Amino acid sequence: MPTNLAAVLRDALDMVHRGDLSSDNVLAHFDASSARPALVAWHISTRPSADRPALVGIVADPSLATEVFARIVKESPLLPPSLAGPTRDLLTVRVSTPDGHDLFTSSRLWSDYAKETMLDKELGALRIQVALTETAADRLIIGGLPRNRMPLLMGLLAITAGLMAIAFVQLRRERELVRLRAKFVSGVSHELRTPLAQIRMFGETLLLNRVRSSEEHRRSLEIIVQESQRLTQLIENVLQFGRVERGAAVVTPVPERVDLRLHEIVEGFEPLARSRRTSIARRIDEDIVAPVDADALRQIVLNLLDNALKYGPSGQTIVVTCQCEGEFAVIGIEDEGPGVSEADSSRIWDPYCRVAQPHGTAVAGTGIGLTIVKRLTEMHGGRVRVERGVRGARFVVELPGAQRERAAATVRIASAGV
Repeated sequence: MPTNLAAVLRDALDMVHRGDLSSDNVLAHFDASSARPALVAWHISTRPSADRPALVGIVADPSLATEVFARIVKESPLLPPSLAGPTRDLLTVRVSTPDGHDLFTSSRLWSDYAKETMLDKELGALRIQVALTETAADRLIIGGLPRNRMPLLMGLLAITAGLMAIAFVQLRRERELVRLRAKFVSGVSHELRTPLAQIRMFGETLLLNRVRSSEEHRRSLEIIVQESQRLTQLIENVLQFGRVERGAAVVTPVPERVDLRLHEIVEGFEPLARSRRTSIARRIDEDIVAPVDADALRQIVLNLLDNALKYGPSGQTIVVTCQCEGEFAVIGIEDEGPGVSEADSSRIWDPYCRVAQPHGTAVAGTGIGLTIVKRLTEMHGGRVRVERGVRGARFVVELPGAQRERAAATVRIASAGV
């Protein structure tokens, strides 16, 4: 690495050591002083030690950032095309480093009708300039520019300021998306590592015959099965999330006994709940029939149960309810955790969102479980919400087309003419 870039990183490490930078900051630096320009981007390691803070990042060619600017100019409608054709024929965008080294220029044409702004230090203090081409005035205004050009110039300056604001927002969105994806990958890796470690440890224990009794042998097998089920659920979540994001997820609702399905799902989840000293109380009405996709319903309920297990305290009781209210099968899952605040009740359904605990730390997870619950419920034509329960949070899933089995049997008999 060039000496000047190493000095930049040393300065950043000193700022981390002094506490001037938090772990959420992502910084960038463009260096054009050497014969080979470079882009350096970094953030603070998620696990720095107290006496040896660490930075993690990349050193790349500046064209990595150039592609982002080129995509914004190409894809974003900076001006309505109906005014005078494509944006690139009206405006010229130029991005340069603080010392004047050009990183991106949309065109060689330039004019005096220009506006400049500077991004914050986190994005390398880049200078962004937008100029209106000289030939655009006659195309925008019938009869050309008036003699007094001040009102027009002020209007153009206002437009260019708006364009720069749009470009800045686009850059912030790109940075936020990269940060969320990095968190997602880290969360998935952590979630997968835990059950794999448990399976390996107890599998090696059985292989080396280190169990002291038949009870320990049975307990080891139970843990292996539980962690395998947990691992399967994690993988299914990631695969289902990918299908939902691509629009490839499909559900096939057919009339099912919802109460029997719920009992089956809860029974399969109870061993994992017992391992964390949590009990599950069922208040499920019988004979409820509704058109559901069995696999999708299983994923909805397991995600809500797993969410209740994570956010509730050890020793809690999770309550699972199901009633037929009108034409809806209403499934409720309530925990004894801290609940969900009004500010978080709308954003918890967003991808990668994880609500922090009262002491400020986020619960481990991938942040996609509730997103999958919402999407699969909507694909059934239903709705989902969160509300305040007796002690914690209560998630409610409403599935349409529900009725009692006796009523459904009566309808079938009547339609057959019996």
